[in-house]
Amino acid sequence: MNNTNSKSIKLIRTDDKSVDVEFYNNVDSKNIEVLDIQNLKFEGMKTKEITKLHIRDTVFKNEEKLYLQNNKSKIVAVLSKKHLNKIISTVFTKDKEGKYGYLKKEIISNVDTIFYSAIPILKHPELKKIILYDYQIIHRFALPLKIGGLVFFVMITVKERTDAKNMIVDEFTIYDLYSEACGNQHQTDNKKSFDSPSTVSLGNSPMTTRSQYRMTTYSINDLIEFVKLSMTKIQ
Repeated sequence: MNNTNSKSIKLIRTDDKSVDVEFYNNVDSKNIEVLDIQNLKFEGMKTKEITKLHIRDTVFKNEEKLYLQNNKSKIVAVLSKKHLNKIISTVFTKDKEGKYGYLKKEIISNVDTIFYSAIPILKHPELKKIILYDYQIIHRFALPLKIGGLVFFVMITVKERTDAKNMIVDEFTIYDLYSEACGNQHQTDNKKSFDSPSTVSLGNSPMTTRSQYRMTTYSINDLIEFVKLSMTKIQ
């Protein structure tokens, strides 16, 4: 699909709901640089030592909520402690024993940097309360990032609330952050194999070393396919 085409297409989600999605015009974003996060906030700590409180304190510091801006779309989204807790709980539940548990906690802790650099991919309206005719618009942002020597695709979901009269209420809420380590997908000749050995210690081992290889750019279509796949498969 041509990523400059603004026409909607239908996606069938895992709940069998059909949604009409509209892609952002990213004609000026043909090649997406990998965001390299070099400063690990919990370096030297074991996965099981990093608590929810550690992450909340790292993200919020002394704030009750954060207002984060996306550089490309200029959307300002609020991240509340309630939604951060939801994001953290997902990682603690799904990746408690997973080999990427440590890095996903680091990804959450860098949500401000990630959202700033993320590329807006698509949006779609969604009925919230049928009786009240209350709609909301869901925006999906994505980015390739390198952290701990490994490359992840990351998707941030932002909810734009609208009222019963379909007028925009100026509220964008970050309510989900989904990440997946790059596997054998969308490889081109100029990319290093994703299966190459890394010096990173994963699982419950301390994060002390990082691979030094340099990743190249990804295409906007890589991100489009990642977002489409993350919306339509079991996560």
